[in-house]
This record gives sequence, structure tokens and C-alpha cells, in this order.
Amino acid sequence: MSSVRRALVRRVDHVWDLGWLNLIGLAAVAFFLLCASFPLRDGIDNLRAEKSGIGGTLTLTRCALDEWAKGDPWWCHGTFVSADDAVRIIDVRYGFSFGDDPLAAGEPVTLDVRVAEPGSAEAWPPGDEWQPSLITGVFVLVLAGIVLAWWTNPGEEGAVSAPAGRRRPRSARRVRRWGGRRRRR
Repeated sequence: MSSVRRALVRRVDHVWDLGWLNLIGLAAVAFFLLCASFPLRDGIDNLRAEKSGIGGTLTLTRCALDEWAKGDPWWCHGTFVSADDAVRIIDVRYGFSFGDDPLAAGEPVTLDVRVAEPGSAEAWPPGDEWQPSLITGVFVLVLAGIVLAWWTNPGEEGAVSAPAGRRRPRSARRVRRWGGRRRRR
């Protein structure tokens, strides 16, 4: 257990010695974690809806074109009613690529969908592909782990063995300055 503790202390000392460069490592790890959260959230919700969710119909009430996305994705909202009429959710979001505005004909549009639970805010079409979202999210999560390992890795050139059970005080660490040696006052 002491070797694990020494390795952790070495990593903490390395990160402490980086100073303001920690901002770069922190920003990189935070960026990858944020990028992983979006596909993971959608993939997990879609998987739950597919495997143990509630099936029913969604009656669309309003739709808007997502101008920032690729293709023709529409974000529509409507009322979900389960197949057995036991669950009713008023404002459920449904994202899909329609060729045109689904409400342009003036008639209410009813779609077969699945939701993950009675309090869900998003509906998914039955048989929707959830695997790409989970794979993408896990891949970006692994990238965040790689960046975290790189950031906290002290390498071998600065490896100084500290006495077992005790950390070196900050004043005893080797000081690296541009001017060379440290001046005394």
C-alpha cells in the first residue's frame, strides 16, 4: 500500500509544481468530460427507453427547425400518452429529421414513441440506435482519462524518492528559476 501512496504523493507534487500550467490540464480534462456528457446522457436515456421504457403515442403540438445541426433535424414538443392510458406527460421533446415541418398540414401528428420513465422529458422512436451515442461517449470519456493521466504523470526525469511516510516540505524542493540559483536575502 505504501508504493501506491508514494505514487499518488509524487503525482500530487508534480501537479503542485506545475503552477499556472495546471489551468491547461484542467481545461483539457473539463473539455473532454463536457464533450462526453452529451452523447452519454442521450445514449443512456435512449437505452433505458428501449429496454425498460414505456411505449405509447406522442401528439405533436409545436415544432422548430434546429438551425445549428447538420441535416434537417426538427425539435418537436407534444403530449405523450402510454399505450394503456396509465401515463400522461404534457411536454415531451422529440428530435427527428423530418423533410419538412411536420405540422405544416394543420392536422395533429401522432407518432409511436417510447419514454424511459413516467417523468421523462424526451421521447425516442422505437428501435432507435442508442449504440453510437454510448460508444462515442465512452470513447471521449477514455480520452479524458488519457489527458488526466498525461497531466498528472511526473515522468522519470523529476523522480525524487521521498522518505517513506513523510512528504518533503515545500521549502526543501528544488527550485527551478530562469536565473539559475535562488538568491538569499
